[in-house]
Amino acid sequence: MTAEPLSIVVVPRDRFSTTTKCLDSLLAHTPEPHDLLVVVGGASEEHKQDLMRRYQGKARFHFEPSFLNPACARNIALKVVQTRLAVFVENDVIVRPNWLAPLLKCQQETGAAMVVPLILEDEETIHTAGNSLYITQRDGVVYASKELKFYKQLYYGNSNLKRERTDYGEMHCQLVLVEPALRLGVFDEKITEVGECDSGLSWTKAGHQLWFEPASVVIYDLPRRIVNVEDIRLFAWRWDMRTILDGYKYFEKKWNLDIGEFGNFKHFLLLFNGKCGLLPRLLPSRATLWMDQMLVRLRRNAERSLKLWTLFRGRLFGYYEWIDAYDPESKAAHLK
Repeated sequence: MTAEPLSIVVVPRDRFSTTTKCLDSLLAHTPEPHDLLVVVGGASEEHKQDLMRRYQGKARFHFEPSFLNPACARNIALKVVQTRLAVFVENDVIVRPNWLAPLLKCQQETGAAMVVPLILEDEETIHTAGNSLYITQRDGVVYASKELKFYKQLYYGNSNLKRERTDYGEMHCQLVLVEPALRLGVFDEKITEVGECDSGLSWTKAGHQLWFEPASVVIYDLPRRIVNVEDIRLFAWRWDMRTILDGYKYFEKKWNLDIGEFGNFKHFLLLFNGKCGLLPRLLPSRATLWMDQMLVRLRRNAERSLKLWTLFRGRLFGYYEWIDAYDPESKAAHLK
């Protein structure tokens, strides 16, 4: 395989604070010739200066004064990169050793316009191993639902996963052909979330192939809770439910597909927004983050107390004797 130079583009997803960890992993595990470009919008002057100091001579930076949705950041990069291929990496992704070579090999052997790796949520838990778009229809309305293949399955460094075609690819990490990506507008800036499905449909409509390559492995550092002051406003802006709803309505008109997960996606958005509390959103500071963490602990303790109280009442009132008597598994155990 030729050592073709390419561009690696890092764009923010939910947080600024994960950028250095992402860049450090890229620099440590990417021996292939590449140009590293970081596109950031809305960062503080302190954050920008810190990035330029840390990575002087190792990465190029493009800063914008306002927050950028990921599609906008990618399009900025597509217009300035000088290579045939580009890998887009969100700044909360940690690449593993030998992550890039399999993507390049897959692209060369298949002619794919886009290739995605195996994406983990931690060292041993799969986030997605390729993607399918499920479609069904009722009363003239076409519904679509995303499938993250092998989601939450354990992965121990080897498996029977095979290279295969994919309907779309998660935006966490993608190798793409630069010229058609720009020409086809595969990163639609009117969409804040569900851009992965829009992109997949755009590629497919134009006759391009999309592939999943399991030999390449990266880790998506899924946010558990917002704990850095610099991330509060970006997270709240990025996951604004009304803005996301506008994008979903636009997607539906564009493709004649209802992509709202049969009405369930709003529940995910509400839960995900809960990773940053109301106090930090209103008054971003270390103090309000600390107060928010205390409130979370109090709530969890209350939930544990409620569970204990429920267990106590169950024992007191004989609830578990009913389980022993009528639960199918308990009955089967008694009959053996």
